[in-house]
Amino acid sequence: MAPRSIATGCVYFAVALLLSSIVLICFSSFSNAINEKGKTAIVVFYNVENLFDTLNDPLTNDDAFTPDGKNGWNTNRYKDKINKISSAIRGIDDLYPTMIGLCEVENKAVLKDLTSSASLKLGNYEIIHFDGPDKRGIDVALLYAKKKFKPSYREAIRINLPDSARSTRDILYVKGRLRNGPELHIFVNHWPSRHGGVKSSEHKRIAAANSLRKQIDSLQTVDPGVHIICMGDFNDYPENNSIAETLGKGKEQTSLPLCNLMKYPSKALRGSYNYRGQWGFLDQIIVSCSLQNSELPNVLDRATAAHYTPEMIYTNKNGEDYPNRTYGGSNYYGGFSDHLPVYTVLAY
Repeated sequence: MAPRSIATGCVYFAVALLLSSIVLICFSSFSNAINEKGKTAIVVFYNVENLFDTLNDPLTNDDAFTPDGKNGWNTNRYKDKINKISSAIRGIDDLYPTMIGLCEVENKAVLKDLTSSASLKLGNYEIIHFDGPDKRGIDVALLYAKKKFKPSYREAIRINLPDSARSTRDILYVKGRLRNGPELHIFVNHWPSRHGGVKSSEHKRIAAANSLRKQIDSLQTVDPGVHIICMGDFNDYPENNSIAETLGKGKEQTSLPLCNLMKYPSKALRGSYNYRGQWGFLDQIIVSCSLQNSELPNVLDRATAAHYTPEMIYTNKNGEDYPNRTYGGSNYYGGFSDHLPVYTVLAY
């Protein structure tokens, strides 16, 4: 869909990168400082690690997450996970997030349970979700505060993987406008995993990057200043080819570079995922560089540094911090997720 033009200087954005793992973050001073100049929108992404209901869906491979399955997934465990995920999101800021991108959700029913939970129900969230082609039935979704954001278009973008009989998750595209603010183009992603090896699976993530870049190029051809937010679990790091080259730079004459907010994080922000003791950002928020052109100075200096809480992490026998996950294999740990949420704040 072609974006609407936005007059230069009519609206300005400041993008501040913050990582949230992340409950109990002191952020009110930052919000107040920006609100003196204008409005803010908090954008969150969270891989919620297998948010399944307990019902057996005959159309998907969800048997492990049923009461009779190998994981022993039951109502009590499901409700506990809903409460943990919602509390993690709610703890990101004093205000309810404007938009929440999610991946590894089974269906719209679990999203309804999430938005009606005690921690999130006052946020008055609406749901955008399409059933995708993943064999396990896990999808991406977007929650939005209906008083703060009005969507005008939504689409599930199919990714065609080369030389693969297995389908991957769609990219969710949503176009909408912030209340009394500018239009945004949002893409929620969950790219193919590294299963089978990083190099042998790289072509799948490059295919996903090409699909996303094609959409971005079509928007930027019409309006080079269009405001784009790409969020997701990309299963690659900022320096990998799929992110740095294929998505970040593009190959068409109309391609404009994108700004990866996780490329140069604060040294205190180790990452959103820990693989065998190595932290990194598989979960990223990548924006059109138009969102970096700000008239608000030193926004990062006004932010309070995020910090972990004991509930969000656990320490293994070697003393290494990991995200507090729900399962490891079929072993139940009762945690939040094997990923940490990430977020950014837009000021306009």
